[in-house]
Amino acid sequence: MRSIRLFDFVEGEAIQVSREIASIRTKADGPNVIFIGGMHGNEPTGVLALAHVMRHVKRLQPLLKGNVYALVGNLTALERGERFIEKDLNRIWHAEHVERARKRDYHPTEIINEVEEQIELWGIIDELMQENPGPFFFVDLHTTSVKSVPFITMSDTIMNRQFSNKVPVPVVIGIEEYLSEPLLSYVNELGCVSMAFEGGQHGEAESVQNHEAMIWLSLVYSGVMKKMEIPHFKKHYEQLLNAAKGDRKVYEIRYRQHIAAGDIFQMLPGFVNFQSIKRDQPLAKHNGQTLRATEDGMIFMPLYQAQGNDGYFTIRHIKRIWLYVSYLFRGLGLYRMLRFLPGVRCYMQSDEMMVVDKSIARWYSTEILHLMGYRRKKKYGDLTLFIRRKYDFRGPGKRPTSNLQNAEAGKSKE
Repeated sequence: MRSIRLFDFVEGEAIQVSREIASIRTKADGPNVIFIGGMHGNEPTGVLALAHVMRHVKRLQPLLKGNVYALVGNLTALERGERFIEKDLNRIWHAEHVERARKRDYHPTEIINEVEEQIELWGIIDELMQENPGPFFFVDLHTTSVKSVPFITMSDTIMNRQFSNKVPVPVVIGIEEYLSEPLLSYVNELGCVSMAFEGGQHGEAESVQNHEAMIWLSLVYSGVMKKMEIPHFKKHYEQLLNAAKGDRKVYEIRYRQHIAAGDIFQMLPGFVNFQSIKRDQPLAKHNGQTLRATEDGMIFMPLYQAQGNDGYFTIRHIKRIWLYVSYLFRGLGLYRMLRFLPGVRCYMQSDEMMVVDKSIARWYSTEILHLMGYRRKKKYGDLTLFIRRKYDFRGPGKRPTSNLQNAEAGKSKE
């Protein structure tokens, strides 16, 4: 198995890192937790945290109820300290691409570094999913280019909310509306609980500590271990609580500033994550033009690095009452009533996809659709296709299979 040398700046020594940091399996039935670090090569702290924690977890293996896996995303980029080599590894997880990776159905001329990394990474994940029954929990460890409190980003499903609500950090939902084909969005579609945990700023020792704390808490909240079995559980909990400054609010993304290839983009100096901003406040320079905030809110993940196509996001706080209303409405299946709203209709007789005519359904449509779990969208002129996750409250109840595999199984029954 391919490995690289990575400098552990916390322990002050070089370590060998391979695609599989740890594979800890037990005979006891239980959840499967898959941790991933280094999806972006300039974010080594998650990998270091996994290397540190997995040494302890291996010694605690007799206490585990379930299986724990620790994987590395982009090995080559991690070795070079670059976000990616040719393409962002966390933006290529379209169902058809994953299926090609699973079958290794690529012509040699199509293979670039990130395709090779995807083939290897998905090969391991797919094998784990085929060998083990669910449930599956995915935790992807990241850091940001700007100083930040730790936080979680995730697709807006109830099962993701139920997990993240236990972690004492802010949570940002709705990111699937703006990011193109991240890994966690794909596995969420298969019915897995999945979230990205941003531990702080690149290369900071505190980010490693925050990642370590998140790993330990995830083992408890997934059901693999009990609190009393975790060394210093309270310390890990308080590490995140204090690092997040007590902020446990839920936010939603309102706007994303895209950067296309060849664009000249520069954030104005001094912005930090979750900083309050006012409407019309200057935020960045883009191709010589000043970008201003479109509404009051907060700046989120401003870009202060060379690579990346997300200039910045803006977010706003969601009140708890609306989260509760959303939970209640979705539990009662009231999303099936959306087809009766003016300007809203089902797409191909499916309640999981709604076509919205923005010229008829204006401000209210998006708010209501978000409330019901319709977060992903595709635009076609005045028409917008809103899509909700098939698995909202729980997964499929068996080992997940890919979307294309599900389609092929459906054809075989016809």
